[in-house]
Amino acid sequence: MKILLSNDDGYDAPGLEALYETLKDSADLFVVAPETNHSGAGCSITVNQPMKAKFHNNGFVSVTGKPADCVYLGIHELAPWTPDLVISGINLGANMGEDLLYSGTVGAALEGRWLTYPSIAVSAAAFHQPGSESFMDPNYDTAAKVVLDLIENYDLSIIDSSIVLNVNTPNKVFSADLDYEITSIGKWGKRNPPHVEKEKDDQITYWTSHRENCPPNESNSDISALKNNTISISPIYPKFSYETEPNINFNLQKK
Repeated sequence: MKILLSNDDGYDAPGLEALYETLKDSADLFVVAPETNHSGAGCSITVNQPMKAKFHNNGFVSVTGKPADCVYLGIHELAPWTPDLVISGINLGANMGEDLLYSGTVGAALEGRWLTYPSIAVSAAAFHQPGSESFMDPNYDTAAKVVLDLIENYDLSIIDSSIVLNVNTPNKVFSADLDYEITSIGKWGKRNPPHVEKEKDDQITYWTSHRENCPPNESNSDISALKNNTISISPIYPKFSYETEPNINFNLQKK
């Protein structure tokens, strides 16, 4: 299998390196990712300005563009072959609920749809935000091994190729006891209002943050699954781009 790897945290992000190291003996890999961090870029693309690609000593390629640009250029220009699968990640922190609209990790995977297999976005849960006293590093090893298990032991060919599988893994050590659950997209609720700071020269600085409270979620949601230390797999697709909706009612089947 030929796999194009990308992300939104940048070509030198530890999550991308962990994914590459875990998959390199099981597939042909090509890595193309943003030159700098583009978290929150969603499905945005670069317009009205050129992009440049740089080939690094480890074989990774960085692009002066957004995550979706990287996948687009990777498929059409940079990769030495047409990939069977696009995998985006491993993202620092979960991507669930309404945050899918903002996620550059998911945006890159959405750019990879229409291939033989569905594209996969993978994120590793972290507690609180980087820089906070209670921040805990995500378990990239678990997320990488989940992806390896999916491509080696499950039949992805039965899944509609226009669907993106959005995978979120709990902050747990990988083991056979970790369960997979096909989930729906949950709800985080409204974002916090912006925090406003007035400076001495009358300029105003705005800070944005996530949410303090999460509303109740259905038991089959991605958010509920992760709270229960279960691996969440949500099938997603851009609804407006289909005359008939893909069949998202499926169960992962072992090969």
